[in-house]
Amino acid sequence: MVASLALDTLHIRPVDPRRDLLVIADLIELCFADQMDDEGREYVRQIRRAAENGDFFRWMYGADERISLPLGGFVWVEEQKVVGNLTLIPFRPARNGAKITRWRYLIANVAVHPAYRRRGIGRQLTLKALEHIRQRNADAWLQVREDNPPAINLYRSIGFIERACRTTWELAHGSSLPELPARLVVTLRKDSDWPQQASWLRQTYPPEVSWNLGFHSRRLTPGFWRSVINFFNDSLVVHWSVRRDERLIGGASWDPGPYRAENLWVAVDPDNEEEALFALLVKARASLVTRRPLSINYPARRGTIAFAEAGFVKQNTLIWMENKI
Repeated sequence: MVASLALDTLHIRPVDPRRDLLVIADLIELCFADQMDDEGREYVRQIRRAAENGDFFRWMYGADERISLPLGGFVWVEEQKVVGNLTLIPFRPARNGAKITRWRYLIANVAVHPAYRRRGIGRQLTLKALEHIRQRNADAWLQVREDNPPAINLYRSIGFIERACRTTWELAHGSSLPELPARLVVTLRKDSDWPQQASWLRQTYPPEVSWNLGFHSRRLTPGFWRSVINFFNDSLVVHWSVRRDERLIGGASWDPGPYRAENLWVAVDPDNEEEALFALLVKARASLVTRRPLSINYPARRGTIAFAEAGFVKQNTLIWMENKI
């Protein structure tokens, strides 16, 4: 629910991309410089490119907010300066049979200039965003770093609840390739392995996180027609299975996608998590030749030994929170 507190509408206004984008890019860099990874820096570069693109503005002002790029939201203005920002990113609903699920808005880039902090500006911006989302009959989501207790407490105080905690891992540059234990055998996936892999995938990438990760299990299904669809979409997907004593204990699918990093979707038998993860990670490293980072999003505090021993490093751990409005 939305917290019932008075909003300070004097200082809050919607983002005006034509005049605000460069200022917002500067503010994000200032506030998150010590936390920003390569993906975050690329996001800021995209904001700057959009600010200099006249064609983008002509298109954007004729588009609904739910189909425009994630450059909307609200800013806090004092002394004729933008000193606070909140970005709203709309996500299209997914079909669930004949039913259309509700829209979701991701609250992101809640940034306040250091000279204006501890005055409740972030809280006020968030309340304004929740009011905006409620008017559109949608749900609000956000992700907050696990090592940011003040922000976590703020969001809890205005009705957000924790839905998941996830860690992103990336392959470390220059790390040596370890050897696989002889008892583990990794091969290309058999079609008959899919039902069990699909079950493990549903546990590892449940609906409350899959919508924001770009995870689509239908892209990973076996069969001739799925291979044809992937081919015409220029989407090369590779699958592996790992067995111990001829028993399936895990599966992984490499899905390069259009993003900065290439995704490896890993799902394993919970009773054999560490060794199955390790085997699949090593096999993927040995089999793939890629110039982009290899990235894995995985439940926090699980498989940490396997990731480290396979040469992966932790990028961040985020708490996913929801406010059902």
